[in-house]
Amino acid sequence: MAKLDLQSTIRGVIAGSDSAFRELFDAYRPNIYTTALRITNNEWMAEDIVQDTFVKVWMSREELTNVTNFEGWLYVIAKNITFNILKKQKNYKAYFLAESKEALLRVYPEADYMVQDKEFQLILQQAIDRLPPKQQQTYKLIKELQLKRDEAATELNVSPETVKWNLEQAMKSIRAYCMVHLKDLPIVVVLHLFSKYF
Repeated sequence: MAKLDLQSTIRGVIAGSDSAFRELFDAYRPNIYTTALRITNNEWMAEDIVQDTFVKVWMSREELTNVTNFEGWLYVIAKNITFNILKKQKNYKAYFLAESKEALLRVYPEADYMVQDKEFQLILQQAIDRLPPKQQQTYKLIKELQLKRDEAATELNVSPETVKWNLEQAMKSIRAYCMVHLKDLPIVVVLHLFSKYF
């Protein structure tokens, strides 16, 4: 990937450019993910933190005109989201999703958002259907039926660590499939929908 022209990219993000936002996401996602993974020791939670961080960046992009140290500003957002998720993941998730949807609807009309949501659900189901059987079962038990890891392990007659590994592999595969097949949607919408359904 070509070296990022940070100031030019930030100007594009402030102006609402999806391509500029994708460049920013591609450039800074690896560091945020690695840091979040080190703190949480959980791959799918680290992905949640990445998604929530960049949705927050989009929502706060007008503040970038006054930001002199972008990496420091981004780190603070990621750090706050990480510790909020660790402390109160479910309550935080509900609050964040409501807030981020409201922000998105100021840019994308309700009708457009509903179409994008439906398209995402279709691609998500395709991604789930392509998973190996054990990963698919694990995903459905934990993400759709809301079982805890120990409960899923009992149901599948495997260890909790096997459940953890299968879920992480499933989430990685689903995210990769969705990112490829939803490349025509604005990336901030895709990230918000990841947060909504994952």
